[in-house]
Amino acid sequence: MSDRTCIAVDSTCDLPAKFIQQHNIEVLPIYIKHKDGETLDYRDPQTMLNFYKNHSKDQYGLAQSDPLSVNDMTDILRDKLLPKYDLVQVVTINSRKSEVYKRVSEAALVNEPKFREIERKEPGRAPFRIRLYDSMSMFTGHALLVYELVKRIHVDNIPINRALREIDNMRDQVYGYLIPNDLSYMRDRRHLRKADNNISWINFQLANMLNVRPIVQLYRGDTDKIDTGKGFIGALEKLFIHVKKQVDVGLTSEVIAMSYGGLLEEIKDEPLLVEFRDYCSKRNVKTMLSMMSMTGAVNVGPKSFALSFATDKDLV
Repeated sequence: MSDRTCIAVDSTCDLPAKFIQQHNIEVLPIYIKHKDGETLDYRDPQTMLNFYKNHSKDQYGLAQSDPLSVNDMTDILRDKLLPKYDLVQVVTINSRKSEVYKRVSEAALVNEPKFREIERKEPGRAPFRIRLYDSMSMFTGHALLVYELVKRIHVDNIPINRALREIDNMRDQVYGYLIPNDLSYMRDRRHLRKADNNISWINFQLANMLNVRPIVQLYRGDTDKIDTGKGFIGALEKLFIHVKKQVDVGLTSEVIAMSYGGLLEEIKDEPLLVEFRDYCSKRNVKTMLSMMSMTGAVNVGPKSFALSFATDKDLV
C-alpha cells in the first residue's frame, strides 16, 4: 500500500494503541458530552488512562456520544487528511448504531468541489478520494475486521480493493460479545440508546439483586442476551468456555479481539483470561487486548468486557 493511502477508523474501534501507531491508522474522533462539558474521544492512550482513572458515574452516567459534525469532519478532511493522502479508506462502526458513516459521507459529498479545486492548484497531484466501508459491527468486531484488512494489505501485500472484497466476505461471520459490569448504566440510559431500544431481556433490578451479569451477543447488527453468569467473573468464565468450543471447531480470522472498559492492569493477569489466551495460543489463534473506547464505556458502562471472533461454522 502506498504511503499516500491510509486506513481510518472512528474511535469506537477497539484496537491497541501500538497497532494503530505501527500501521499508521488515522482515528476520527467522537464527541462525549457529559455533565462538565465535552471531551473528544480519539483513542489517545493518555486521555483514555485519565478517563478511566478519574471516571465517575456522576460525571459520565448520562453522557452522550455524538460523531463530529459535517463541519468538523470537513476540517479534518481538509487540514489533516488531504495534505497527506490521496486515498483514505474509512472503516466505520455499524451505521445502524451510529451516524459516523453518515457524517463522513456527507462531509465528503459537500467538499467534493473544494477538493477538486485544491487539486487543480497543485499540478501533478493525484485526485483525493475518500471511501467508506461499514463494518456492520461494534467495538471488538470492528477492530477484528480492521486487523484482517491491515494484515492483508501490509503482510500479505494484497491490493486494497481485493483486500476489501475478502473482508466483505468475512463481515457476516463476525460474532461479538459483551459483558456489562455496571448494569445501572444500561438501565439509566435506555431512553438515550440509539437504534437499540429493545433491551427488555435484562431485568436490571433482579440481576443486581442476584449478582447476575448477562452475556450479550452482537451479530449482524442485532443484540441478544445468550446467557448469564454469577457476577462478572462467572459471566467471563462462561463466555470463554463458549469461545473455546468455537476455536476448536474453527475460525476464519487468525485473531480474537478483546477489550476492557478500564485500566488493562485490572484484568490482564486475571487467571481466566491468562488461561484463555494460552489456550488460543496453543491452537495458533492470536488474541488482542485493548482498552475499550471511552465512547463504548459511557454507553455500556465501565469495567465491561467485549470479545469478537469470526467463523463460517455453526455456533456450538
